[in-house]
Amino acid sequence: MCFIKQTINDERIMGADSLTEMLTFVDAAHSVHPNMRGHTGGCITFGTGVVDSKSSKQKMNTRSSTETEVVGTSEYLPKNIFYELFMEAQGYKLTSNILAQDNQSQIRS
Repeated sequence: MCFIKQTINDERIMGADSLTEMLTFVDAAHSVHPNMRGHTGGCITFGTGVVDSKSSKQKMNTRSSTETEVVGTSEYLPKNIFYELFMEAQGYKLTSNILAQDNQSQIRS
């Protein structure tokens, strides 16, 4: 709450370098909650600022950090698909839709 009170007057900067190039970042942390569930965070950007973000406890338990990353990606991916369809309905067909991750074992699987 202290952070929210201190940043209440901050401005949110949103913009787009290109309306046809979307970048999605997803990351997950393994077994960080008391019930041993992971936590997922993600955001979508068109270049300047964040258009959408999400941070939530995962809906299922996992056995490894790799599996946690896969579950996190599957929980956040519907937002990516929604934004792609939304932009296409507005007349901007995406030429680039990149999903960025940092877990090498998950990227290779």
